[in-house]
Amino acid sequence: MSASSVRRNIEAVIKAKKLEPQAEVEKVRARDEDGHFIADNPETPENEAWVEKKPAVKKAAPKKAVAKKKK
Repeated sequence: MSASSVRRNIEAVIKAKKLEPQAEVEKVRARDEDGHFIADNPETPENEAWVEKKPAVKKAAPKKAVAKKKK
């Protein structure tokens, strides 16, 4: 087996096992600590009025305690 065929096989396996797609980053209006919208400063290259909202991370549900049977 040549190195190129091994490489093609590895690439095929990686493509076949693609992970679920990345969650899209949502843009939301920026707010200050009082909850009011923040305006954009036109003198800066960055738009401060919008920020990227990170996707929520799901936490695993806590395991339930199993009751022992009495004999």
